Amino acid sequence: MSRGAKRAQAKLVRAGFDEAGLGPTLGPLVVAGFATARRDDSASGSGSGLGADIRGGARGTGPVDDLRGPLAALVGEPGDRKGRLEVGDSKKIHTGTRKLARVERTALATVAWIHGRVPATVAELLELVCALDHEGPGDRRAPWWSAEALDEALPIAHESEAIAALGEQLRALGESAGVEALWYRADVISAARVNRELAAEDELVGGSKNTWATHAVLRHAAGLVAGLDGARPGTSPGTSPGSSAVIWCDKAGGRQAYVDPLRRAFPELAQAEEEQGAGSSGEGPLFSGKARTSASLTTVEEVRARSHYALTRPGMGAVDIGFVMGGDLIEPRISWASILAKYLRELILRAFNRHFQAKIPGLRATAGYPQDARRFITEVEAALGPEGGLERAAWVRSK
Repeated sequence: MSRGAKRAQAKLVRAGFDEAGLGPTLGPLVVAGFATARRDDSASGSGSGLGADIRGGARGTGPVDDLRGPLAALVGEPGDRKGRLEVGDSKKIHTGTRKLARVERTALATVAWIHGRVPATVAELLELVCALDHEGPGDRRAPWWSAEALDEALPIAHESEAIAALGEQLRALGESAGVEALWYRADVISAARVNRELAAEDELVGGSKNTWATHAVLRHAAGLVAGLDGARPGTSPGTSPGSSAVIWCDKAGGRQAYVDPLRRAFPELAQAEEEQGAGSSGEGPLFSGKARTSASLTTVEEVRARSHYALTRPGMGAVDIGFVMGGDLIEPRISWASILAKYLRELILRAFNRHFQAKIPGLRATAGYPQDARRFITEVEAALGPEGGLERAAWVRSK
């Protein structure tokens, strides 16, 4: 049981979400989220951050950093020279010859903060942080997903005792500053599952890869909300039903309107629309200001820099959810999520590369990005035959 799960009560939960690995041809896509609560924030009342305010500022101003100050003794910017954990622009952290070490330190210290221990292997880490709700039979059929392949010892670049000490220091600092880390989880989507879900996306909704990725992020965020509601006891972040949430996701690409993806991620919205006879134009009762007995969605703002919505669900906690450009620069929880996503992708790629390098001496490892992926696939197929001795759909993405 995580430390946060010991104190279930209605809270205002603030969360950030991001993904890593959308562009590559090889390796998983990882969606991750990080959620916290402040002792002086309640799920209702003037401190909630909902209604007139979003996170201490006027609604429509976007996220505001409320973590870096209270945690400044242990959390610094990318490149920090004081030995603090790096949180911020994840591209400046996950870079250079020590990129794995840098993301590992923040990711595992945060896992230790929440769970009170440092996982000893990759498999144990996945057990602690992975959401498996959407896994299908065969999604992890490739050999690098086996228990043996994921038995690599952790940490890789640090001493376990040092990471455990950082986790305990974070817990103590958070307790004194009134900051509680509640939830640090990821959806690790294998290449096989990427292919399966993209095929379904094409068939069912005719959506693009980017549309599917948006859905994957919101689906993971909806998993957090379901935990707040008590609908998924195994994934509860340690709150009681009635807790509210303010969620920000990193915004990539040119999309500004997220009403349809939100309706898809939160089925109660589609149900409310059907019950009330609202059309897809956004002009029906689902979006009106009239009193409702079912779920409703309000568009607060849709501009290039950010898109922001308020989800109201009678009898349950309210949810503010938005997308913001450069999210990991201004919302530290998005950075924390991005760091976990990058770290988990690195770990799975290590198992992936080990599998093929054991069969092909001298094969150079790949990070999976398109140009180098073509080199890697060509060398693997030249040595092992068509499809590299495996079903191609199990390890090479279709898009």
